[in-house]
Amino acid sequence: MIFRTRFLALALSFTTAALSQSPQPLPKNYKTILDNHDLLVMRVHYGPHEFVPMHDHSAYPTVFVYLNDSGPVRIDHEPPASFSVTRPPTHTGAFRIAPGMKERHSVTNLSDLPSDFLRVELKTIPPGDLKEATRGALPSPLLPGTHVEFQDAALEVDRIVCPFAIGCEAAPIQARSLLIAITDLKMELAQGKHSLKSGEVVWLPVNAKKPLQLSPGAQALRISLLYPNSPK
Repeated sequence: MIFRTRFLALALSFTTAALSQSPQPLPKNYKTILDNHDLLVMRVHYGPHEFVPMHDHSAYPTVFVYLNDSGPVRIDHEPPASFSVTRPPTHTGAFRIAPGMKERHSVTNLSDLPSDFLRVELKTIPPGDLKEATRGALPSPLLPGTHVEFQDAALEVDRIVCPFAIGCEAAPIQARSLLIAITDLKMELAQGKHSLKSGEVVWLPVNAKKPLQLSPGAQALRISLLYPNSPK
């Protein structure tokens, strides 16, 4: 009887450990808005003081693009890599680049404010090929034009800002790109005209020779992949 009890306890412990290591699906807070060969884009929302249960993220390098001014968020990682970090308050239009690390964690929004952002997972860039970078706030002053805010061998991030009085053009780049609307905007591409709400995206397989035409007051980020279609 003692042997049987110990055996059942041991089996239960192994079962519990196995379950704890099984992939934990993403909660409803994560909504996929674009998924192709190059990247996965999810729109993420944490409500005020919301607790988001344990879940898994891929090891892909990731660009986080923040869509609102929010408060701090605590991220608690599961054992064996047990540690907690607090993401500082975010600002609309800011971004962070993470080189890539497989993660299992829960999230607690510590603020009275919601937290809204895009999680852009870069499938064709090997983990570790990107350097970590944080643009925690917008440049000041925010000058009209197209400005490179991050660049290395794998990736370029441009901020496109139009004056409030007139529209503007963004010079083309011969690379596969994701255009993210920071403000509501209208744009004209070779394929036609588009209207985007803040946080919506357009995938540009390879930018045409014609510049992007954006509406007055528009602000957007363009994330361009500088590697070939497949990792080296």
